[in-house]
Amino acid sequence: MIKLNPTLLRVDAVVPQLQASALRKLGFVNEATKAYEKGLKRFPSACDLMNSFGNLLLEAGQNKKALMLFSKANKINSKSYDYKYNLARTFFAEERYAEAEKNVRELIKAHPLKLDLLLMLSSILSQEGQNVEAEKYLVQILEIDPSNIKALNNLGNIKRRIGQQDEALICYQRALDTGVAGAEIYQNLAAILALKGTHKESFEVYEQGLSKYPLNVTLHKEYAHFAWIQNVNNPFALLEKVLSTEQPGLVMAYAELMLKVDDFEKAKLWLEKLVAKQDPTIQIAAVASLSNALRGLGQFQEALNVINSLPNTKSAESLPLLIEKSYSLLSLDRAKEAISVLELVCRIAPLNQGYWTLLSTAYKANGDEIKYQTLCQYQDFINVTSLLEGSEENTSFIGELAEYLNTLHSSTQHPIGQSLRNGTQTFENLLDSEHHLIQTLKSALKNRAESFVCSLSTQKKHPFLSRIHSNLRFIGSWSVRLRKAGFHKSHYHSEGWLSGVLYVDVPDEVRENGNGWLVFGRPDIKGVEMLEDFAIKPIAGNVVFFPSYMWHGTNPIYSDTQRLTVAFDIVPES
Repeated sequence: MIKLNPTLLRVDAVVPQLQASALRKLGFVNEATKAYEKGLKRFPSACDLMNSFGNLLLEAGQNKKALMLFSKANKINSKSYDYKYNLARTFFAEERYAEAEKNVRELIKAHPLKLDLLLMLSSILSQEGQNVEAEKYLVQILEIDPSNIKALNNLGNIKRRIGQQDEALICYQRALDTGVAGAEIYQNLAAILALKGTHKESFEVYEQGLSKYPLNVTLHKEYAHFAWIQNVNNPFALLEKVLSTEQPGLVMAYAELMLKVDDFEKAKLWLEKLVAKQDPTIQIAAVASLSNALRGLGQFQEALNVINSLPNTKSAESLPLLIEKSYSLLSLDRAKEAISVLELVCRIAPLNQGYWTLLSTAYKANGDEIKYQTLCQYQDFINVTSLLEGSEENTSFIGELAEYLNTLHSSTQHPIGQSLRNGTQTFENLLDSEHHLIQTLKSALKNRAESFVCSLSTQKKHPFLSRIHSNLRFIGSWSVRLRKAGFHKSHYHSEGWLSGVLYVDVPDEVRENGNGWLVFGRPDIKGVEMLEDFAIKPIAGNVVFFPSYMWHGTNPIYSDTQRLTVAFDIVPES
């Protein structure tokens, strides 16, 4: 009807809203976006139109644009439930939890028994580490609606996070028993069974979930990761059965897995098919991944050509292309060009530590020693200290910790996509556990980290020194156990700010030839050969802190003994 009479679009804001919503439901996201934009140009104060467009943007991960629209709609009409609710959802997606909580609590005053609000509030509180308070709201929901799947799932997640595995299992099983559980419940139930060491049952639940949801991307990825660490023959078989370019999400997931296990030919095969379809919704990601596969095969110029086949843009959406371009330029020994690209990237996304890693590498490759040293002041930015003050107390605690950590290593090989080789890594965020040893460890690590950070001086525009803050938060933590010939490939932590490693059990061979030492400044980029700049000898009971953007890895250990560590990432609260 609108095609026959386009003047309808000028009559009322509801018309472009209906048009854009219809296009969105049909999967024409780009066309829907344009329809929303045209509608808002004509009706700039149309709150429902803003709200509808904001939902599309939030779904597409464009949180900041969505936030602008929801904020404007809420400002025009602060009494609207939908606008404030969606504003809270967006604050939550942006990890602005205090603002999300404020908006949700305002809505709860008017709607005290609305379950969606109680669910969101519990999720916010959980993210803020207020697990007891979050659990209280979930229990309240389940008293009203005992079969509420979201509440059962979220309660299970809290129990799992704090180490109450049996209680988590009960929650997930109750959700599954409703008969209407989604793929996430199968995924979480399988995961908790794996954590409890009941691997056979875990595989059965994964397979049940995949038989019911054969096209669910996350379920396939989780199953593949678990099958890999348990050394199953052909861990990707179930995913390979359903691969089709009609399911680009599955192809991208498969390609990502192949890239991480260094099977570049398989990744290239499927990515070429996907790129040939020229689907605008995934073209940037597909081209960037294809370039990655070509680099893995040593075809650096071809990788660069693939990136250059797309229009050269300088937006946040094009970051995957710019990063791949910089990798290829470094591999081709064109460091000066890489610097130009990476300085742009760091301006677009200054908080991503991985981008500063690559920029430091380009500076080093180009001989820009002063700029390199500004980012990588190893003497000043690396801190080594004992975990606890007293030597005897430290030794005793580390011994107890080693005994406990060894019980957590149940997998048979390294995880997909991680830096370690010939070793194992624990699941979950280790420092979330309520075990008394882990809580003591967490407190000691935080004290040492805060002491180090407070000794540094703030420096504007520096990716590390500009973010100094006395309040620190752990965002990831795990234990690694390396076996004979075990080592860490050089890597960096893009999501962190300050990273660290605690040495729990160290083989005697670290006294000889630098075996097992932690080394800095040696990049892991094909075609780039650089020596390390700095190294640390591991000593049991010592913790090492360093900026997350520094390349770091380990030399292999060769004796038939273990090297046991706890690693973690920290960000400033502000």
